[in-house]
Amino acid sequence: MTEFESKDPQGRAAPAKTLPPPQPAAPAPGSGPAGKTPPADAGEDPGAAPPEGPPPANALPDLPCEACRDLIPLVQDGAASDASVQLVAQHIAHCRDCRAFWQAGAPAAAPDDGKVLSRIHRRLRLVLAAALAAGALVAFWLNTYAYRPEYSVVILPVVGALGCLLLRRRWYFAPPAVAALGFVWHLVATDGWQEPLVFAVGYGLLCLLGALAAKLLVYAFGKGD
Repeated sequence: MTEFESKDPQGRAAPAKTLPPPQPAAPAPGSGPAGKTPPADAGEDPGAAPPEGPPPANALPDLPCEACRDLIPLVQDGAASDASVQLVAQHIAHCRDCRAFWQAGAPAAAPDDGKVLSRIHRRLRLVLAAALAAGALVAFWLNTYAYRPEYSVVILPVVGALGCLLLRRRWYFAPPAVAALGFVWHLVATDGWQEPLVFAVGYGLLCLLGALAAKLLVYAFGKGD
């Protein structure tokens, strides 16, 4: 307590007055007495950031890597639930190993049906063209070395009909192709070019006969439908 004297206007001494003692400062919240900060707990870093609050109610838990890798095939196949899809997406967003597992097992792009069918048709046409060429050569051989021209009369119209079905709108290429092949065959097997030319014309006509018959059948069945 502090005392001091004062004088009245006449110069006489007035009684001493006392000041109230200073009030101690209110302690800060969480501090000890007299404004002192309580010591930190053992093992606690004084400079560490304060702990975060509880996660939001709608936050999804993080998956273990094993569980995430079990779910990845189901998610890629479209057989997983929406919650599983969200859990996997949340996990691979920060897990490099599981992201690599996802990329390694990602489903391949679906093949284009049009390209697949086109490739199959192309292979079938090549196989059929090779079979037609083989049939024409058999007919040439039978006519040249076996002296059985009657087989050529049967085989070459069939070759022309199949060539019509193979080439469709360009069916008219089949008879000239067979005639050219027959001309080369007989040109190699015999001397001169007159005889090979006669055989080539005959082969072409037989092939043309078969192609026209096939064309008429296709037209008849197409008109009936």
